[in-house]
This record gives sequence, C-alpha cells and structure tokens, in this order.
Amino acid sequence: HGSQTSTMSLVVAAAAVSPALLLARRATPSSSSSSSSRRGCNRHHRRVVVVAAAAAAGGTSEEEPPPPQPTPPAQQVQQQKLADTAPINIGTAEGWRNEAIPSEPGIYAVYDDKEVLQYIGLSRKVSASVKLHAFDIPQYCGFVRCVAMPTAGKMDLQLAWKQWMLEHLGSATTTGLAGALPPGNVTGNALWSERKKGSTGKGNLRLTDGKGGPVDDAALSVLCRETVDTHAIVCFIKGTRADPDCGFSHRVCAMLDELSLEYETVDTLDEEYNHNIRNVLKGFSDWPTIPQVYYKGELVGGHDILKEMHKSGELKEAMSQ
Repeated sequence: HGSQTSTMSLVVAAAAVSPALLLARRATPSSSSSSSSRRGCNRHHRRVVVVAAAAAAGGTSEEEPPPPQPTPPAQQVQQQKLADTAPINIGTAEGWRNEAIPSEPGIYAVYDDKEVLQYIGLSRKVSASVKLHAFDIPQYCGFVRCVAMPTAGKMDLQLAWKQWMLEHLGSATTTGLAGALPPGNVTGNALWSERKKGSTGKGNLRLTDGKGGPVDDAALSVLCRETVDTHAIVCFIKGTRADPDCGFSHRVCAMLDELSLEYETVDTLDEEYNHNIRNVLKGFSDWPTIPQVYYKGELVGGHDILKEMHKSGELKEAMSQ
C-alpha cells in the first residue's frame, strides 16, 4: 500500500504531467498524525493520484468526476452603428420588397421621404414589420436602415435597439431630430404598433377547383357573379387578408376589420384557382384597378372610395344595412 514518502512521490510524478496535481501536496499529513490518520491520508492520496492520472490521460474516474463545464456567457452581438447603416428606399410602390431588408430577427429604423427619423423598432422578422409599416402609414415610410441578427435572443435585440436609440439621442450627426425621441417611439403614439389583424385566419374563396385547368373568361365572369351574389361582402384583393401583396389591399381589409365586418376575399394573383381573373374583373365591374369591394352584389368601389367612405362614417352605415 506504500508509505507516505512513496505516495508523495506518485503525486509529484503525476504533477510532472499536470502542474495542477501539485494541489495534492495540501493533503500530505504532518509527522505528528496518528497511524489511523496516516492510513486515511494514504487512501486519500491514492484516490487523488488516480483521479489526477486519469485526468492527465484524458479519462475520468468514478470516484471523482471532472468538474462541470462553465455555462457559456450570454451571446455577444456584433453591433453596427445606426449612422453606418446604409438607407434602403422603401418609398416606391414595391420598395418594401427590397431583398436587402432581412426576413430574420433584427433592428430597424424608419425615415420619411425627407430622411427624418420616425421610428426605431426591433422585430423577429424585419421584412414583415417594414412591410406592415409601409402598408399602414406610407406617408412616414421613405427609407429604412436595418441590421439582421439571425441568432439574437430577445435580450440581444433589446440591447441593440437601446444602443441605436442612445446613438440617435446623443449624436447630432445622425439624420433626424437629435436629442428627441423619434415620433413613433413617443408614448401614446399607436401608429407604429402592431395592428390587430382581425379575421386573418380566414382563407380566400376559390372560384374554381383548379383541377380542370383554366376556364374561359365568360365562365369565370359567371363565377364572379355567383360569388358576389352569394356573399354579402366580397373583396377582390392581391394576396390574402393575413398576408396581402399590396398596400391598397392591406388597407381595405384593415378598414373592414376595424368595423368588425364579416367579409370574403378572392386572391386575384391566384392563377391556379382564379386564372386570368384580373382581366375578367375589368369587364365584369367596369373598374380598372384592384382591390374591388362588393356589397350585396353591387360594386362599392376601390381603395380610395372606401377610404373616403370610412373617414366620413358612410362605409359603416352602408354595409350595416
């Protein structure tokens, strides 16, 4: 079983492999210890040497498992300054489609057409948030600066948002009103908040089953008539109510949702089930643009007419009869 001296030699020999083993020296008993204490210490030394040797060899010991690995620190996100981020023009009709706007988590800043900062936001999908702003309040959406943070957590996004806000508040060189909160971030301004999307889970009507191939224009016109006569309110839009493909369609659905009206939608971009319907509608309604809204079989109008009716209160009255 070895003496204290031989045990210490094993410890020192093992320490030559790993300097950390010198910590075992602390376990050496004094010469005044009793024989029972020495036996206990010898067992302790043997256990330390076995564990240390196993560790030096890259192994483990059942008696003394290796210490747990420390928890990795919180993710460190590489932050790009607001002023160093290139502006993207979203003031055009299709500007929100720009591929430079990330469909990933990140932060973004929206400017009007005079490049005055209006809002700083964070999002799990930047492109969707920018699209919603461009549809809801196009008058404030001229440019956007954005940074993708694909692996960022909630705290990372909040920290990055805070850094951009502090940069804006403290720098007169940043485009915008330095020293003041962007208007959209002022408490009480609800224009930039996520809107209640109403009945977004409701799907579109399909005029055909899509199995027999495209139908001719005359047959499709008949199907349009059947559709607007069957349902009280029908909106011919681009896309779906949950994900419209143009700002006009989005705003028409938003107006009807705001009035809590039940309505149906038909996607005029769906060539599989509604082939060539955009051209058919021009002759069916004698109205050149999309969206088109029908009430009890009659055309009410497009976006601009509904906007004026909604503003005056006439829309709610007309569609509640």
